[in-house]
Amino acid sequence: SSGINAEWPLRPGIYGCVKAFGFNISGYADDHQVFKSFGTISQGMVLVYDLDRCFQEIKRWMSRYYLQLNDSKTQIIVFGSTRVLKEIQINGINTSSGTTVRFIPTVKNLGIYMDSKLTLSNQVVNLKKKSFLTLRNICKIRFLLTKEQLKVIVNSLVVSCLDYCNGLFYGLTEKLLMQLQLIQNAAAKAVTGKYKHDHLDEDLCQLHWLNVKKRIIFKIALLAYKSVTGLAPAYLQELFRYSHHGHTLKLIIPEVKSKYGQRSFSVIGPRLLNRLPTSVTCSINVDTFKTALKTYLFNLSINDLNKLVK
Repeated sequence: SSGINAEWPLRPGIYGCVKAFGFNISGYADDHQVFKSFGTISQGMVLVYDLDRCFQEIKRWMSRYYLQLNDSKTQIIVFGSTRVLKEIQINGINTSSGTTVRFIPTVKNLGIYMDSKLTLSNQVVNLKKKSFLTLRNICKIRFLLTKEQLKVIVNSLVVSCLDYCNGLFYGLTEKLLMQLQLIQNAAAKAVTGKYKHDHLDEDLCQLHWLNVKKRIIFKIALLAYKSVTGLAPAYLQELFRYSHHGHTLKLIIPEVKSKYGQRSFSVIGPRLLNRLPTSVTCSINVDTFKTALKTYLFNLSINDLNKLVK
């Protein structure tokens, strides 16, 4: 992850520079990531030789456009399983410019804390801390607001944070999902005026809020629907292909072996659309799809929800 200290559109030349060393690049505004998959056997070649040459090529390209790579904001992280991470013997690199860049266990990418094992535990902890602080401040002025005003404020300041990039929460452990559910429960109690140890019962339904697990499925299914209908970016549309066998039209689900692959959007997206009823997937537009999907998920039992995602 490289920090660039000026907003500047990446020109096609930088993509060629990065891809020449086998890397890919993606970015948003002035933050860009260079990434590459590699085996532990080739860690020396990739992390020491290729990465340093890639950095130097990026610096040369930036200098031509009067930009500068901010070495102090440059971070490197290796993602992998526990077994793979134990086999990584390199903990940092020395660039040709004399800067030492250490590998770090957690990076912040567009507001999401991503750890090397992709457990997202740090993200859940930070989200919980931020949300409960916000709810505590809202409760101090609750007596000045109506229920509808409280609902708008809580939706804007707490629930929106819970929904931000929540598709990444798919496949998390039950323990972490419960922590996220506690945030939503506290938000609902703040709106309804209940105390900490009161039971919610049907309050989530009265507020018309899906629980955390169903909100995650809703977000993934919505993005998948936009991808197959041409409303999503091209790089997401390319992940969805229809099979040509049989009389039923089904999306192709890629075969993956790792648990990380099972959590990827290219796998769970087609799987969800294949399993959703036609009354939902055959919606004529996005608004109709969202309404039908939310109604379907509201009426879905816990057992049926588990069958939908497995």
